[in-house]
Amino acid sequence: MIELQGVGKIFHDGKRRVEAVKDINLSIADGDIYGIIGYSGAGKSTLVRCINLLERPTSGKVLIDGEDLMALPEKTLREKRQQIGMIFQQFNLFASRTVAQNVAYALRKSGLSRAEKAARVAELLDLVELGDKAGAYPSQLSGGQKQRVGIARALAARPKILLCDEATSALDPQTTESILKLLKQLNQQLGLTIVLITHEMDVVKSICNHVAVMEKGEIVERGDVFTVFANPQKPITEDFISTTSNLSKINVLLEENAQIVQIEPGQVIVKFKYLVRNASEALVSQISRKFDIDCNIIFGNIELIENEPLGGLVSIISGAPEDIEAAFEYLLDKNISVEVLKDARNLG
Repeated sequence: MIELQGVGKIFHDGKRRVEAVKDINLSIADGDIYGIIGYSGAGKSTLVRCINLLERPTSGKVLIDGEDLMALPEKTLREKRQQIGMIFQQFNLFASRTVAQNVAYALRKSGLSRAEKAARVAELLDLVELGDKAGAYPSQLSGGQKQRVGIARALAARPKILLCDEATSALDPQTTESILKLLKQLNQQLGLTIVLITHEMDVVKSICNHVAVMEKGEIVERGDVFTVFANPQKPITEDFISTTSNLSKINVLLEENAQIVQIEPGQVIVKFKYLVRNASEALVSQISRKFDIDCNIIFGNIELIENEPLGGLVSIISGAPEDIEAAFEYLLDKNISVEVLKDARNLG
């Protein structure tokens, strides 16, 4: 559906040259929900605006359904853009127009009759569960309701693609969850291809199938969400993932030498992490029985990613040194990473 080939974007600020996006190659399949994540200034918003040419790339090609938008004459490009809807962080609603009028604005050049426009607006508001708010004004709506209006407006021309630029950043967690649930529903119901720009890994984890991590204008890591979460390759990706998991709290506890991490001679504190889709196996029980060791779980983080359990545990392990080592080898064979965080096995 979307293919970027060598896409670059350079801005000139006086004498300063800013390379916001650098030689991006990216393919997004039809019907996918693709997350692009990065910190402020990473280039992710510039990149998504290159997809519909709101920002015209300095170099490269932008293909939608195999057609290069960069090569299209202006009139054809405008028609092609009808296939690409977009929603924004700040909603961009007209304060002086009702909800229905805001949505209808997107249909002003559709060629539909007044009655057809009214029917389409009603259909869209029902789709985003705002049918009873048609006559309300934006000032009378919550943030989540305003974003739902933005989504309805973006869908007015029946696009194939929906670009979401930090669409949930201005919303509270509960409202964010409801908007993400709506986007997933629209993806399944309408077959929409969704590109979601965010700086929050929780958002990616909630609905995306694939993710690309951006840093300094470049994609530094990409893959299906499960694999990226299970085995991040870059420090920036690890940083993002740590914000969604309480497993990283062990580092603070160790630095503070908290009571819970003060171990006795012969014990070891270990972080186990699932690397493949097998977290449903009762591995803690297995190693306790099989190797005659005690496994005291300090805390854990197991959750569903793409409907598969993923996560890990931090545990204090007690037992004979050779049994502990054998248990670690067993876990490694099961594609469980084993990271020793504090070791008192040689202090017995």
